[in-house]
Amino acid sequence: MNNTLLSLTIAILFGIGTFLVLRRDIVRMIIGLGVLSHAVNLLIVSTGAFSGTKAPIITDNGGHGLSEASSSVFADSLSDGIFAPVLEAGHQVDFVDPLVQALVLTAIVISLAMTAFILILAYRIYEEYGTTDIKELRRLRG
Repeated sequence: MNNTLLSLTIAILFGIGTFLVLRRDIVRMIIGLGVLSHAVNLLIVSTGAFSGTKAPIITDNGGHGLSEASSSVFADSLSDGIFAPVLEAGHQVDFVDPLVQALVLTAIVISLAMTAFILILAYRIYEEYGTTDIKELRRLRG
């Protein structure tokens, strides 16, 4: 049920973003690009998520934020420079993948900077021509 709701939300965001990008007003296009970027971020997070419950945090005692009984599975040590897990046969630990979260965080920051830049350009167009309508700007161009 949750995957269906998430997929439906992503599809609705893509639809709204596409609808707004195809409008004649520059400000609505910018809002549509923002909605599309949020839909893409949500899609990336939803495809990269799995049933992990623990964060892969390496501590000095060799554990990963786990209890002492299960920390013996790992041979990580910050002081020795060992960062690879040593797993026994048939043992599986469900960790959350931090790479997807890092990529989406980077995409959010880049999207914010690009949106600010595009808004400044739209403001300068409005100051210069007095309109943000694409058809009107084409007519003014000559």
